[in-house]
Amino acid sequence: MVVPLRFAFLPVVADRHHRRTHRRGRLWRRPALRSERRAAGVNLTELALDNGYLLLALGLVVEGETAVLLATLAAHRGWLQLPLVFGMAFAVAWLLDQSLYWLGRWKGVALLARWRRLARAAVRARRLVLRHPHASVIGVRFAYGLRTAGPMLIGASGLPAWQFALLSALAAALWAGILCTLGWVFAQALQQVLQYAQGVQLGLLALLVLAGLSAWWMARRRRRLRGR
Repeated sequence: MVVPLRFAFLPVVADRHHRRTHRRGRLWRRPALRSERRAAGVNLTELALDNGYLLLALGLVVEGETAVLLATLAAHRGWLQLPLVFGMAFAVAWLLDQSLYWLGRWKGVALLARWRRLARAAVRARRLVLRHPHASVIGVRFAYGLRTAGPMLIGASGLPAWQFALLSALAAALWAGILCTLGWVFAQALQQVLQYAQGVQLGLLALLVLAGLSAWWMARRRRRLRGR
């Protein structure tokens, strides 16, 4: 059966119409996806604000300094309370040190010999622990890279538990206080910089508006002079 020439292009036209419709449908669906993402972002922000202390506790386990500084910035904005941030930073740091101390006292030598990364850090901390056992408790809290191997090595060295508990509490209090102070000072400086930048932006905006009005007034005056 021979198809007339005028009907031979119908499948091609139908296919093109289907593609255009499909493309249009995809284009019209994009704003909905973006709005869903924006709504999800707002929910995540509210979740972060409502569970700020829980996020702080999790952050202290992973990366202590960054978590305390960010929480202090949030406290400066009024989202969290600075005394609670300090108290949680102190408590989590002290509990982590105690856990590592008792782990080192239980199986510290075996764990340090098994994990190469901890063994390398333990080699650096061993001299400090043997020469200055009490000062090493405070020093490992501020020594990045020795915070895990240090308390374990101190526990394996045989330092009494009550001495480590008191000294680690002092170290945790100093650590949390210094970080909260630095975070608060940085937040104050950042606020002043933003206020200055906002003032500069308003000044530039006023200059642009003034320049635009001046250009409009001069162009209008030239038109009047030409009309005369």
